[in-house]
Amino acid sequence: MTAAIHLDTEPRHGGLVCEVSSPDRPALTELGVQHGPFIRERVVEHGAALLSGYQWAGWDDLDAFVKHVVSAPLDYTERSSPRTELHPGVFTATDHPPTEEIFLHTEQSYNLNVPRYLFFFCKQGAPEGGASRLADCRAIHDALPREIVERFDKEGYLLVRNFLPGLGLSWQEAFATEDRDQVRRYCADNGIEVQWLAEDHLQTRQLRWAVATHPETGVKSWFNHMTFFNSSALKKDLAELLLEEYGPWGIPTNTFHADGSEIGQDVMEALHAAYRGHELDVHARTGDVLIVDNLSVAHGRAPFVPPRELFVSMADALSWARLRPVERTALPGGGSAVRGD
Repeated sequence: MTAAIHLDTEPRHGGLVCEVSSPDRPALTELGVQHGPFIRERVVEHGAALLSGYQWAGWDDLDAFVKHVVSAPLDYTERSSPRTELHPGVFTATDHPPTEEIFLHTEQSYNLNVPRYLFFFCKQGAPEGGASRLADCRAIHDALPREIVERFDKEGYLLVRNFLPGLGLSWQEAFATEDRDQVRRYCADNGIEVQWLAEDHLQTRQLRWAVATHPETGVKSWFNHMTFFNSSALKKDLAELLLEEYGPWGIPTNTFHADGSEIGQDVMEALHAAYRGHELDVHARTGDVLIVDNLSVAHGRAPFVPPRELFVSMADALSWARLRPVERTALPGGGSAVRGD
């Protein structure tokens, strides 16, 4: 008979992160078996949980733990960043260069079905830097100027993506297929407009909501990719180069008002300030597991000095229809995306 696992819990970072540790250093899988529902409850209550002092080794350990806490890991669809799939449902956290920061975002909030939970498994912590950056999206929602929240809550926003050879992810990588008809079918099923502007230049346009209501707590959250995908999130010199070459509608990703007009600089500055004002660093050490409620907490990454190995699993798919209890619909406005000039 397996011995009972004793847990120590302590809220950190103003209560956003619940630290869960055990002096016995049990196997991670046993922790999931005995305390899976308890851990999930702490994640929902706080927004994130950091687990320290548990043993895990292979992919099967990670897969079993995720299943015991929530459900089976999800695939990574409609991709926006380079990742390597290491095992079904287990990916590298990102393959972006270590010298670059990854800005705060909520995972796949631009999809019609979004992952509810994110599991970050730290196999090897970086010798310097590499903190996981978190921000409370509930607090961001409440801190933003009301006129910004109310407009985007009502109208949503427009995401435009361009897939060009040699510039960001290719459409084959993003949609995990070489078949154009399969891309068209996926987009038709997911409220995405498709236009081939050249032989190998695909442009997609999708209207998405900006504010979600948590299905368990009923709390509203600033849940979108509006800032992360906007040209303002790029380094200034790179943004200027891309905009001069391709224009606001031609760069790899950009966001607009739902009517296709550009979002003003003052609005973007307010959004950036809100994220930065609620940003905090969580340092996951070798062997730690960080679990994030994707609906409540945005995540990012600080630059780091290699080596660093961090794996991620996403779990518990949730439809946007469940995050908009009033409208019960996945697309704001109910209409087509507007083409900008």
